[in-house]
Parts: sequence; C-alpha cells; structure tokens
Amino acid sequence: MPFYQKKDNQFYLYFQKDTRSPIPFGDPFGWELATTSDFVKYKTYGEVLKKGQEDSEDQFIYAGSVFEKPDDKISAYYTGYNRNFVSQNRPSQVLLKASSTDGITWTKEGKADKLAPQEGYDPDNWRDPNVVWNEETNEYLLILGTRLKSDVKKKTGRLVYYTSKDCKDWSFKGDFWTPDLYTMIEMPQLFKEGDWWYLVYSEYDLEKTTHYVMSKKIMGPWIIPEQDTFSGRAYYAARTATNGKERFLFGWVPSKEAGKDENNYLWGGTFLPLEVKQNKIGELDVAMPHRLKAVVKEKVSFHQQEISSPFRRSEVPLIGGISSKSFLLKNKISFKPSTRSFSIIFCENPETGEGYEFNIDLKRQELSVRRTPNLRWYQMLNIGLTRQVKLKPETDYEVSLFVDDTVAVMEIAGTVLSCRIEKNNYHGLSLAVVDGSVTVK
Repeated sequence: MPFYQKKDNQFYLYFQKDTRSPIPFGDPFGWELATTSDFVKYKTYGEVLKKGQEDSEDQFIYAGSVFEKPDDKISAYYTGYNRNFVSQNRPSQVLLKASSTDGITWTKEGKADKLAPQEGYDPDNWRDPNVVWNEETNEYLLILGTRLKSDVKKKTGRLVYYTSKDCKDWSFKGDFWTPDLYTMIEMPQLFKEGDWWYLVYSEYDLEKTTHYVMSKKIMGPWIIPEQDTFSGRAYYAARTATNGKERFLFGWVPSKEAGKDENNYLWGGTFLPLEVKQNKIGELDVAMPHRLKAVVKEKVSFHQQEISSPFRRSEVPLIGGISSKSFLLKNKISFKPSTRSFSIIFCENPETGEGYEFNIDLKRQELSVRRTPNLRWYQMLNIGLTRQVKLKPETDYEVSLFVDDTVAVMEIAGTVLSCRIEKNNYHGLSLAVVDGSVTVK
C-alpha cells in the first residue's frame, strides 16, 4: 500500500510481512513499513499498524488505502480479517480505520460501521478499500473488492463504492464495476493522469496478475486496453503512487513452492517497483526505474555484431561470463524482416547449455520466458509468463535484462516481463536467433 509524503520526499510502503511458518498465512500479520526516495536505499520501521489479538476483527490486517486529508492528518482504511470467524458464521472481513500525524505511529479508530458488508454480498470477501477525492462532485469516493453471496466459482467478482463529503458519513451506492470476468477482484485503485482515469486491480482466477482499465470519466464506462496487464503471472497485488513528476507501480514477484522452478507460485514474494508511463494513446507502458538501473554494480553489454541464421537456429555466446548473481545487461537490438525469433539466454551453464531464456517470437509478437532446454518436460512452470510486443524490423530497440538473485526482469519497448528463477548458479550469456538476422549494437 504505497503513499507519498511531500514533506520528506519519501514513498511510504506499507506491506504485509508473511513469516512463511510454515506456509503463507501461517502467522497473523499487521502492516510493516519501509520508506524510500530512490528504490535503492530503504529505512525499515517494523510493524507500525499492529495486528490484533486472536479473537480480534483484525487478527490479520489485510490491504487498505492510505491518504492525506485537508487537515494534514493521514488516514488509513484497511481490512481486518479473522480466520476463526468463518466457522462462527460471523463476517470474517470488515473495514477498520486508523489515523496518524507522521505515517509511522498509528492510532486505531475501530470499525468503520457504515462500511460494513452489505446485504447480498459475500461477508468473507469484502476488502482492500481505496479512497480518492472526486473533484467533479466534491466528495470522497471509496471502492472495494467483493463478490455476490453465491458459489465461489461463479464469476460475480465486482467493485462496489461509497461516497462521503467529510470522509466520516459514508453512503453506500452499490456496484461500481461488474465485468463478469472474475470470481473476485482485489487491490483496486483509482487515479487520474491527464484526461484519463485508470482503474488498477488484481485477480486470481483468470490470469492471476495485476490489470488496468481506463475511462475519460471516474464512473466509467471502463475500456479494456489491448494489453491490460503490467507484467505476467509473476507480478501481483500492485498499486501506484506518484511524487508529482513520476508514477510508480508497487507489486511483488511471487516466490515458488519449495524454491523450485517447476512448482507453483506462493502468495507474496519480492518487492519490485516499476515506473508507469502514459503513451500517446493514453495506454500505460512500464519500465524499470532508472535509479534502480543506475545502482547496479555489474553492467555488461554484448559485443557489436550481426548474427545471421537463415532456416535454422544459431546461438552465440556473447561474453566470457558474469561474476555476480545480480547484474544489468543493456543493449540495442534490431532485426531484419522475416526473422522468426531471437532469445537472450542467461544464467547459462556453458558445458550443458542449460539456462533461462527470454524469447521474442516476432511472428506472434510475443515475449515469453522459459528454461532451456525444457527437458525433461517441464523444467519451469511458466504458465502466464507471456507479454505482447510491437516490434518493427530494422528499428533499434533498447533491451534491458535485470537479474537479482532469484528475480529476473526483461524490458523492451515499454513492455516488461518479470519471473522467478531458482537456479542462478551459472553465469553464461548468449543470444540465439531463429531463421533470420539480428544485429546487436
């Protein structure tokens, strides 16, 4: 839950620190806090919005919204969850509120009674409030994720909304967005850039990632852009915050069960910031923050060359090796018409050729990641790790590959794909070309 404070030029990152004892949601948690201005150096404060007792409504503190009111008081509306209440036929998720003068020390203010689960909606899925100021109506608007009280496999996931003039007396208005696409919608956020309103949200039953839709009006109708995600399956629960000049997306790259490539993802993982940029038609592109790129100690580039491989695949080792498990690779790449695909292979064992591969299929205009060779099938669970690209031949594109221990991120032409890699043991880097010609500059 990101919040930007102008007075100290810091992003305040409120998050849930799961202990993994022994699995996600083992021990209850509250909100911890880390602050940063550059995504390089962080100051941590531990748990600042503390979890409740075993029988409290906020046994766990789930997601919420932090915002500043005109009286300079910082407010939080957040979700309290008690797993014991489900079997007791009590609403397990309720909205609560807290206040702070500095964003660090918080005073709980109890249950937000007027924001209680409404009739007909699922009281065990009533969470993740987001509060914004609506200039058109001069009132606060609060949206949250829920679903109808029905079979959990039915696609009744939706956002509902409340309005208030004073952020105290809330009035329920009903459904805000009902796309009939998902069983549940999480982590909604509204923000405006230029002429466009954007609605960011996450879902866990279709693509299990963070999406967005866009509209010229805060109440919609909401347009689904051609590429409505920011990364792939390995990026979740993201929200944005701005310092007035730049807007950043704050999400996590999930860790894997038992730390194995072939296993499924867990809830929670490693924080990854992404910069969000509005393009010419109003859609959102993403990139790794330039400050994060600038701090990487080991930076490498491929030697300038053309790799031509008609009717077959050719792989060329491009540097002798990398000494670190954290590095940044940057190059400009262009390709000739009719080239089928090219790949950057990294963390490669030079003796066996085993490694990871970010592949760009130019016929499908698709960026993906996989283990190579993928034998015995499968070596890496990579369902959902694909992104659309729009690349033209004989055009220079800057390609960035960022690797940090078990997280890898590829960036090209406003498109980012993140993933979890569990075998960062070798340091080879290669470029492979299939049926065509690629020039590295």
